[in-house]
Order: sequence, then structure tokens, then C-alpha cells
Amino acid sequence: MKDWRIDLVESLRGQKLVYSKYRQPRPEWDHDHCLGCGATFSELDGPDYLHEGYTTGPKYSHGSEYEWICAQCFGDLKQEMGWTVGYAGPKPN
Repeated sequence: MKDWRIDLVESLRGQKLVYSKYRQPRPEWDHDHCLGCGATFSELDGPDYLHEGYTTGPKYSHGSEYEWICAQCFGDLKQEMGWTVGYAGPKPN
């Protein structure tokens, strides 16, 4: 059976995602959602908020930190979606 989240994340097929801490993009924009399951990313504290996850990098058509994927969805869907992981900063030695 096809995972119900596949259609939701199809726009990220084959993308190199970056594991990153969530940063509020603007003062009036305090959260984002996992493109797969809808979990909430935010800098706010609370049991229902995620503070880090996988996000789009600079080569994504809409740019860095435009879409977010939670760790659970990443682990479940990475093979099917052909995701790889990049780095937010300089590569470690």
C-alpha cells in the first residue's frame, strides 16, 4: 500500500535536504509545518512543537528553509523519495 504522505511531499523528490534548527523567518511568521504529516515547527516552547528537522537547501526552487520535513517522515520516506542530506554550513573535516 502506498504511503499517504508520498503525494504531499512529491515536490521534494530527489532533493538534498539539510538538517537544521528551525528559525522563524519573520516576526509575524512563527511556525511552519512538516510537508508530510503537518507537524508544527516553531521556536515557541511546548510539547507539540518541533525545533529542528530537515529543510530545503539553496538549490531548491523556492530556496533554503522553504519546506520542512520532520525526522519521522524523513526516516519513513527518504528511500522512496530519494532524499539525501546536505550540510547547512561548512563540511566537517
